[in-house]
Amino acid sequence: MLVRSYSTHQLEIGSGKVLAHAGHEYLALVDVESYPTFVAKDVDYLDMMAHLSGQRKALTAVAWGAPGRQFTIGFVVTEDDRTENHVRLSECRAIASGTLRTHGQVCFTSHDRLFHCAQNRTHDLLREQHAPKEERPHVLNVPPGMYAVQVYYHLPLPHGGGMPTDSSAKTAVHFTVILRHYAFPAPRIAPVRLPGLIPWAA
Repeated sequence: MLVRSYSTHQLEIGSGKVLAHAGHEYLALVDVESYPTFVAKDVDYLDMMAHLSGQRKALTAVAWGAPGRQFTIGFVVTEDDRTENHVRLSECRAIASGTLRTHGQVCFTSHDRLFHCAQNRTHDLLREQHAPKEERPHVLNVPPGMYAVQVYYHLPLPHGGGMPTDSSAKTAVHFTVILRHYAFPAPRIAPVRLPGLIPWAA
């Protein structure tokens, strides 16, 4: 029996999901279709940072620091700023932002997974069978479009006060990731020039 090496979650506009993942160096959201996983066989840490920086500019990746422990992350997909305004009023701080372009599948994963794939041409984000459960990637199925991504870290408070929780999670949320959706613009149609209607076109 083949065990799938990642989890899939459906997120529509206005919905959310809380996930747990082990972070090492950073966590990341990358577009499944367009993010290039392989960098070089001898890639090092600085090479990986340069690769992620380039992919951030290419709108295929957003990463944020999350060293050395297991975190709980809440994802919210929205088309307005009401959720973000609510989060800003809570005890948290913005730690990362970026833009993702996707046709519908975004992978949530960590440094170890990205770094391993960056060194191995034959590996990709969704085809490694032996990762521990807490380190397996998550595929978020979302409406196609552009996403303005804002990552907030919830400051630790006594008794967990002020931290949003989810019934499926036994611990407080450490990060809230807001994905604000913008639909792809309609394709541009080039004007048709008809010979004879323009004096110099004949």
